[in-house]
Amino acid sequence: MFSRHTVRLKPALFERAAASAGAAGYSSVDEFVAHAVEKELARLDAGIPAAEAAEVEKQLRGLGYIE
Repeated sequence: MFSRHTVRLKPALFERAAASAGAAGYSSVDEFVAHAVEKELARLDAGIPAAEAAEVEKQLRGLGYIE
């Protein structure tokens, strides 16, 4: 079961998250932020450097595997 917690975001960051959530088809900013945090934690757990992960994501995006 999920518990509810509050995370404070600067207004500009929240607006960017809201716009991205809508564009990506998320049902809410909460869903988008939860997914972003899960992705970042998985990356950290895997020990992949941020620059390497960004390069892989760029390549997969260029190949059309991810949007």
